[in-house]
Parts: sequence; C-alpha cells; structure tokens
Amino acid sequence: MVDSVQGKLVWSPTNIASTRIDRFRAQVESQHGPGVAQDYHQLWKWSCQHPDLFWARVWDEVHIISSRPYQQVITPQQQHVHDNTDTPSNKFPIYPPPHWFTGARLNFAENLIERHCRRPSNGKRTALIECTEAPAGSSSSPASFLTLQQLTFAQLRSRVAKLARALRKRGVVKGDTVAVYGANCVATTVAFLAASSIGAVFVSAAADFAESGTLERLRLVRPKILFSVNAVRYNGKIIDHVSKLSTVVDGLESNRAADEQSLELTVLADFVPEHPGAQQASSQPGWISFDDFLKEGEGGNDEDSDAIEYEQLDFDHPVWILFSSGTTGTPKAITHRAGGMLLQLAKEHLIHGGLSENDVFFQYTTPGWMMMNFAWGALVAGCPIILYDGSPLKPASVMWELANTHKITVFGTSASYLSALHRYGYRPKDHYPDLKLRQILSTGSPLRADLYPWILNAIGSDILIGSITGGTDICSLFAGHNEALPVRAGELQARNLGMDVDVFDDSGRSVGIGQEGDLVCKTPFPAQPLGFWRQPEAKYRDSYYSQFPGVWFHGDFCMLSKDGGLVMLGRSDGILNPGQYFFPKNQEVREAKRSLMVLCWFRDRSGGIRFGSSEIYEILENTESTDESTSFLQTIEDSLVVALKTPKGDDEVVVLFLVTKDIGGKQTDEAEFVKLTTKVKALVRTKRSARHVPAFVYRVSGVPKTLNGKRVEIPVKKLINGAPLSSINQATLLNPEVLNEYVEAGNILRAKLPS
Repeated sequence: MVDSVQGKLVWSPTNIASTRIDRFRAQVESQHGPGVAQDYHQLWKWSCQHPDLFWARVWDEVHIISSRPYQQVITPQQQHVHDNTDTPSNKFPIYPPPHWFTGARLNFAENLIERHCRRPSNGKRTALIECTEAPAGSSSSPASFLTLQQLTFAQLRSRVAKLARALRKRGVVKGDTVAVYGANCVATTVAFLAASSIGAVFVSAAADFAESGTLERLRLVRPKILFSVNAVRYNGKIIDHVSKLSTVVDGLESNRAADEQSLELTVLADFVPEHPGAQQASSQPGWISFDDFLKEGEGGNDEDSDAIEYEQLDFDHPVWILFSSGTTGTPKAITHRAGGMLLQLAKEHLIHGGLSENDVFFQYTTPGWMMMNFAWGALVAGCPIILYDGSPLKPASVMWELANTHKITVFGTSASYLSALHRYGYRPKDHYPDLKLRQILSTGSPLRADLYPWILNAIGSDILIGSITGGTDICSLFAGHNEALPVRAGELQARNLGMDVDVFDDSGRSVGIGQEGDLVCKTPFPAQPLGFWRQPEAKYRDSYYSQFPGVWFHGDFCMLSKDGGLVMLGRSDGILNPGQYFFPKNQEVREAKRSLMVLCWFRDRSGGIRFGSSEIYEILENTESTDESTSFLQTIEDSLVVALKTPKGDDEVVVLFLVTKDIGGKQTDEAEFVKLTTKVKALVRTKRSARHVPAFVYRVSGVPKTLNGKRVEIPVKKLINGAPLSSINQATLLNPEVLNEYVEAGNILRAKLPS
C-alpha cells in the first residue's frame, strides 16, 4: 500500500439524499423508528442485527416478481446450541445455511426479463450489446472493436422463449444441468436465461480454458446440453475452438458411469462467421448449430412465439454452479440458489450502485469468472449490458473506445488492468474527453491506493471508484461501492448491507480498527451457497464454517478503517492470482508509445485468473503417460508452486520450483534444465491455459514438507516475498534445511521483476 495517499478522501457524493441507497435508509428509519438508521453505518448495523426485517425490506424495494408470496423470511435448519444469548447469530445460525423466503415461488429469468416487457415501450429498450475485436487490418471497421448485434428486451424475450422451448423439446427439465464452454456473447446469455426459465442449472467455462481443466469441471456436473462457439478473437487472432470442444465432448462420454447423465446435444454458435468449419462441425451426430436449434423452438400460428413458460420454483432452487480454483484437489462445484442470487445482485446493483434504465453497464469478464454472472444481474435495472469478448489491451484504447461509443456509465474491470494503464502512462481522458462514466468498479485484487487519484486525473474527475470484494463462493459482494458514501484511497467504501462482516484474529476474536485479520461473516445471508454439487456435505462445511465455528470464513486478509471502510490485504491462503499485464523495459516502452497497437507485452498471458496449485501439480505428476512428448516429466522429482508479489504489491506472478532427478547417474545440467523449463511451460499452456504458465521456473534441491509429508506453500510464499527465515516455524517441517534456498531464490527473483 502507498502510505502517502492511503485513506485520503478522493471523492464525495454531491447529493446524498437523491441516491437510492439513502432513500432506502430513510424508509427504514421511517418504518422502524427514529435512531435506527440515521446514517449508512447505523443502517448497516440494523441490517445485520435484524436480517429477517432487512431482507424483507429489500424484497419490497427491488420489486421481486413471485407467483406465490413468501411465508417466512428465514427458517433455520437447526437451532443454535452454543449459548442462549439474544444475538442475531444465535437467533439465525449461519450453518447449516437457513432456508430463505419459504413458500415463495419465483423464477430468476422472469425477474430479469418480464419487468421490462410489460409495457411495449419498455420492451424497445436495448438489453444486450455484443462486441468483439475488429479483424486485424480491417478497413471496413476503423474502430478497434466490432458491434456484432444488439437486442432489445423484447427481442431478448423472443429469443429466450424459442431456446427454452427447444430445450424442453429435447427433454431438459427442472434440475438438469446445461453448460456453456464458450465466449462472452449473446448466445451464452440467451442460453443461461433459457435454462434458468425452465429451472435447469447453468454451468459455464471460458473458451480459453484448456480441455483438461474444462473436462474436470464438467464431469462433476454432467450437463445434458452443451453450448459453445466455433471460434473467438483474441489479440488480433482468430482462435479455433471446435477442436478443443470436440475433445471435451468426447471426454465427457469416454469416462461416464452408467448411472451418470449423458451429453445429449452440443449446440454450436457461429460467433466468428468467417472462420471455416462451423457448418461441418454442426452437422456431426449429436451436434447442431445455434440457429437451427432456435428454429426447433419456434411456435406455431396459434402460439405466442414470444411467450416464455417460466417454471415457478422455490427460492432455494439452484440457478447456477461456479467452480473454485481447486487449490487442494478437485475444484468445488459451488451451487447457488436462484432467489438468493436474484435478491443479492438486485440489492448490489439497484440499492448500492443506484443502477437504472438510464445507465449502460459494462464488466470485462469471461464465462469462466463470476463477474459474468454479476453482469447478468445488472439486467434487473433495465439498462443495456455490454458483452465484449476479446483482449482488453490490444490496442490499449479498445475498452475506452467501447465506453465512448456506447456511452458506458458503469465500467467494471480489474485492479491489475488499471495498474497496467498507470504503469504505461496511458490516459483515457486524453483520447476520449467526453466519457459518460459515473462509476468504475475494480475487482480481482486490491486496488492500490495511489491509483485512486490517478483514475480521477487520467479518466474522469467525478467518478465513484468502487473497489469491490466478494468471490466465487458467494457470487456477490461482502463490501464495495456505495453512492451515498465518500471514497478514500486504498479502501473499499463500506461493508455491504446485510453482510455482517468482521475481522477475526487467529483465535477467532474480533480485532479492533486498523488491526489485520481474516474476513468473516457472522450472520446468514441469502447468497450462501447451497453446497457443492455431487460432493460431500463435509467438504462444504469444512470450506467455510470450520475455521471459526459459527461464522463464515472467507479466506481474505483485511482490516477495518477508522472511517468504516475495509482495506483488503490479499488472500489468507495460497491461491494463485497472477495479473494479466506485463510491460516491456523502459526502452521498449518508448518504442511502443509510437503505436497504440503495441502498448503491452503479454509474456504468455492472455488475462488474469485465479487457480489452485493442484492444477499445475496434476500435470507435472502425470508421469505414467505413454505419450513420448511428455517423457521429460520423468526427470522431475518434485515441485512447488507459489506466488511472488510485484514490487508495489498490487499484482503477483507464478513461480514454479522444480527438483530434478539424476538420470543414468548424471545430474541435469543448466542447459538441460533450460530445455526442461521450456517443455514444462509449453505443457502447462497446452493442458491448462496461457494464464497458468509460470513466470519463473527455478531449480531447488528439495521441497519443504510437513511432518506428515505434505508440501508447505504458505511458508515458501512468505520467504520468497521477503519474510525472514525466523518467521517460519521450522519445528513443523520434515526438512527445514531446504528453506535457505528459497530465501536466496526470493532475493534473485524479486530483483528480476520490473519496478
């Protein structure tokens, strides 16, 4: 963190009373008595002390559409047994997760679509704008992006209706899983809404995921229908997707147990029309084009082709499954409830963000990240959402040209992207002085304090900088943007309403202001996942509720500020979270300034990603493969993967440590190790993705292990990032003598990083 600006006021709201969140506060104050919510922080405290009253107020405020009213807001699965004190956490225990809004019947997709189609004039409003990279050297498009199509809410409704009928005709029913392995595009969004409308559970993976990682995830959920695309554009190139898709389709069937759901149909959207092979692929047995599948859902003359038959479901019915990074093994298939996601995302977009039909919402994301689902939630406001699939930085102007052309008002991105622009010196305001932005939402990692004033100076002077935190586990936010509060550099504005966030020390005690600790949530909230799909309940319990019994443990390190904000300090565990933006040395930067087309250098990266070390170990330890191309794995005796922080602490790179074997009595010499490094990086790229490729591969004599033989990642991560050897409890290690090598490695590797 940059101490000189940390905590300094950088933005203030000009008319607090006009914000939706303050109007909501005033309503609570009026309804529940004076002194209950005189300011936001009192409102937050009330929302945590009375979760039943609060979430009922949110239900009314965001106008949830339901075919049957709820009977009870919170129904605990079991009573709290620890003590008899009258606190919210005792009245409404957080585990097992309670049932919410029992008796209500609703549909997620209906709430995003129908509220905007009841009046014909509303249906004419734009819902989706699909964009991608312009073809390299295109003379037909002077812009750096292409707007492929736009759909109004009425057109979106019509397309979802057709696709939902087609799914039903193919036998998809409530509770089946429907998956996407593709792009951030209209076809993906329509597939999600159609699946949701009939009560199917949606799963998605990005097109840039490697086949093995995608198969690992889809085998957990066994989709009945798989949607995909023929190709994508990235970094000025057209990248074929059909070959990867074919591998996944074949792999899903090759290891399927007799009692597991078979993949019955693969639906291929022609996302890059000029790319050859789409029609041939769609003609394979068990494959169909997206357009032909839509035709299967067209209604007859006596049928309203735009009418959607929404399956009415319990509040707790699953809507989608998101996957964890897989740090300790198989990824967790985190299952989220439809009503919880609807209510939570509506609260965040409408109440906290003040999103309305007058906005244009953009979030840079892929279908492999929870921010895709977060972006879909913005449809509740009735505003257009921009679906952009492509590189964020080729050229560096592309997303700002997008913002300027489509008059984006809420711009969602990552902290590492903003840091990249700052490092290079690219100032969007100099090129696009008339941007309509009112909010920039930053996520993925903590936003460095010195970037706050830079954003206001380089992008726009009156922009709410909303650094937000949450995660895949809750597919929403614990803390983030708030229209009625000031913004201070390096801080999230406040804990979100209904999210009883606190900071605990290692012993499970709440710490004071300015004290570092683990982020926890002490009372239940509707976005608690239902569990892990087809995985033991014990795995779910141990993931969130066993670290500190009676509260949700999130695994983030943070502290509360004196002004009520939250300062994020990174992950508590060893999840790898490399940023996507790496720049040349100074001379190359000066060369690059001549052209926006070469602003950034992607050192084998195509975007940021969070993943677990097991995704690397699984590849390196597959030494039983008979493939000659991977025979070099026999020379690897052991490995360790950790993250090395960049000098300013706002990003990290992946470091792979290798222990090599003596082959035939000969040690692997330096030249051979360089060749081994090249092969390892190529294999990681092939088996996972370019985003997983380590920045550094370093040879060591041994990997530190616990007394029961487990790798220790966190101590090594601390050492290579500069912690003293004395900070490690060597008594817990089987071979503490190897630690000095990691201290030395840290000194060498930190010196190699650009300042």
